[in-house]
Amino acid sequence: MNIGLMIKWPKGSLNTKQGNVIGDELLGESLCGAINRTLPNCRAELYAPNYLPKSKLDVMVYLNDIEPISSYAMNHVVYLQNGGYGEGAVSLLERLTAYGYDGYVFFSNKLLSLHHSKGGDGLFLPFGVDTAFFQPKPVQIEYSHEVAYVGNDIKGEEASTKYLFPAVNFEFGLYGNWARPKSRLRFWHNWKTRTPYQKAFEKLSRGKIPQADMPVLYSSAKVNLNCTLQDCIDWDVVTLRTYEVLACRGFLITDVVPIAKKTMEGCMVFTEGGASLKEQIVYYLAHEKERNEIALRGYEYVLKHASVEARAKELFTYLEGIVK
Repeated sequence: MNIGLMIKWPKGSLNTKQGNVIGDELLGESLCGAINRTLPNCRAELYAPNYLPKSKLDVMVYLNDIEPISSYAMNHVVYLQNGGYGEGAVSLLERLTAYGYDGYVFFSNKLLSLHHSKGGDGLFLPFGVDTAFFQPKPVQIEYSHEVAYVGNDIKGEEASTKYLFPAVNFEFGLYGNWARPKSRLRFWHNWKTRTPYQKAFEKLSRGKIPQADMPVLYSSAKVNLNCTLQDCIDWDVVTLRTYEVLACRGFLITDVVPIAKKTMEGCMVFTEGGASLKEQIVYYLAHEKERNEIALRGYEYVLKHASVEARAKELFTYLEGIVK
């Protein structure tokens, strides 16, 4: 079977115009690699607007809400795996259904259930982490922060203030795109309208971190933080970032996503944010043995339940049914 995975960004750069890493490309590459490594008589390749298939495939899997293009493949499947579309679940599903895909794959069981209630069918496929890349690494002093976070200013004021801003009280390794473009004519206005967390993070940010160094950071930092998009919380999704940190045997404190708390209690620490988060950081910095025990449970959970190879096999089985 010839399988394509399609992203809507240029292939190969891994960055938007704002300098933010595109998770769709990383996920697509890891899924293709897992399929090609583990499934005989099957070939998967990642495509994008600047890199299209030269001949018609058996099936194309779209990793964004892209309308299927018949010339790409005989069959078309959407793998909805991205939060932050800015529209409600009902509206989003109606739009995707109108596109007429041959199959539907969801990273959220809630979305799949809603799809079922409307007469649709599909597969629930949570994220899977590439454990060949995200794995425990020797601690490097450069990345051995008391607290670390990688991301960009996209979570909103309330979430960032509750779940990230308390880390300014510690030695904070903040990576990502936190700088706001400055206009010479509006500099003072721009600065006055910045929130406290934005002013602090713009000064603290260490900029983008090389993708190759991400496992080293997660392995080296004493405490890793996770802050989830509101769509993912509403849709009850464990983010790929969560699995990546755990796969590096990193210790993680995260905001509460119900499915994560239900299935991974004891594998990470859940927080209500604010003063509580500050207290939790203080506690776990002082209790290394307990911190390491929790990180080990998270690592073992990911190896057993959330590898990209396991997800690739589930996806392939679903696609087989569609192609036949």
